[in-house]
Amino acid sequence: MPRYYDLTVTLEGVDAPPWRRFLVDAGATLAHLHQAIQVACGWEDRHLFEFASTAGEPLAGLPDDESEPPVPDASTVRLGTVLGDERTELLYAYDFGDDWQHRVRLEAVVETEEVFHRRLVDGDRAFPPEDCGGVGGYEECIALVRGTADDDDLRTWLGDWTPERFDLASTRLAFDADQAPVTFLRPGFRHPSHLAGVEVSTAAHPAPDEVVDGVALLHRLRAFTQWAGEGRKLTATGNLTMAAGAELIGRLGTDDLLDKRIGDRVFKTKSTVELRGVDLTFRLARQAGFVKVRTGRVSATKRGTQLGRDPLADWRSALRGLLSLGVLQHRYAHATWLDPYWKELVDGETPGLLAHLLVVGEPVPIAELQERLWQLIEVSFVLDDLGEEDMRRHRRLLDADVRHICRALADLGAVEVTGVEKATDAYGLAVEQGGVVTAAPLAAAAVPDLAAWR
Repeated sequence: MPRYYDLTVTLEGVDAPPWRRFLVDAGATLAHLHQAIQVACGWEDRHLFEFASTAGEPLAGLPDDESEPPVPDASTVRLGTVLGDERTELLYAYDFGDDWQHRVRLEAVVETEEVFHRRLVDGDRAFPPEDCGGVGGYEECIALVRGTADDDDLRTWLGDWTPERFDLASTRLAFDADQAPVTFLRPGFRHPSHLAGVEVSTAAHPAPDEVVDGVALLHRLRAFTQWAGEGRKLTATGNLTMAAGAELIGRLGTDDLLDKRIGDRVFKTKSTVELRGVDLTFRLARQAGFVKVRTGRVSATKRGTQLGRDPLADWRSALRGLLSLGVLQHRYAHATWLDPYWKELVDGETPGLLAHLLVVGEPVPIAELQERLWQLIEVSFVLDDLGEEDMRRHRRLLDADVRHICRALADLGAVEVTGVEKATDAYGLAVEQGGVVTAAPLAAAAVPDLAAWR
């Protein structure tokens, strides 16, 4: 039967404190609790926050690479691990400038056949206006509303706020939810160096060599390195020759096509950079240190001639090479029709994305990854000059790029992508919908590399 925590949240340090009482799914994280408090109390989620024990021990908060000691990411800490028989109260600090302190008390654990994520039960009084200046500013706002102060600017800023106003019915409309909201707390992904201080359950079980041997991309890298051998001639622009590309399609088993036919037209392949699978293998082998380019020729390095002796080390080199190469930067390196402005930014988030999947340890909807990275783009670039249709087009392209990154990581065996459905869009083009991505057991072998990522 579903279980829920019955919680009361009360503002500390003020007379006649406002409070809220609600139920939240027992499986919720502290990120979900943060979101619940924000909505129930009327905060605007514009500042930092932190959960702590009543003794002041930090429990979780917004990821911050510079905090000492590091505070766990609230999206990775389950509510049930910090509340229960031994601890029935938490402290929640919001806005470290105004320093709003809340006491979260566990009233009961409720079991019911009804299934939901959270439900508002009761409450009283309005929480302070955002950015009003802490307890002193809150008291000034109350005094002004009661007619004991006279500041026209402040009165205008307060609008219709009064300390007594709390509309349970309208707050329930915003608060009650059947499904858990997206749990990320800021755009983008935390720098993967935080893995050094996080226990990843699968990290203690490195993938055996036979699992690594099942990675098709690693087989292609070995085959390419063997082909390169003591040296193969490149073109004047440093690319593989067309003859080499034609040979490597079969040798590597890629899906590339020479001289594509679309309808009655044949589009002649002009360069091997158009053979995405072959070109990626070449670039990745070089980035991973398996081959080198000298005086117009590509040849195997000493490291490359030893491929297969330590499959797990080979795989780690390949993953580091893929992250350094940049999945999107390779994809668009020679594109003449499009060069998305976000490719470096999103590629830079890929190590953190993989670390996030490792920490979460459960399937994450691809839509959640897409939404997080789109929000990062919105706060990183000025998009005000884009019309509504252009915004939709940019978002569709970004969503496709995120799926491309997930496929690239899956090709290397770092993640598993499941539940994707094929569909056709309004233009008759094949598109993918839905799906979840999970860190594969093999990804745990990358923890040391991700933790040391620069």
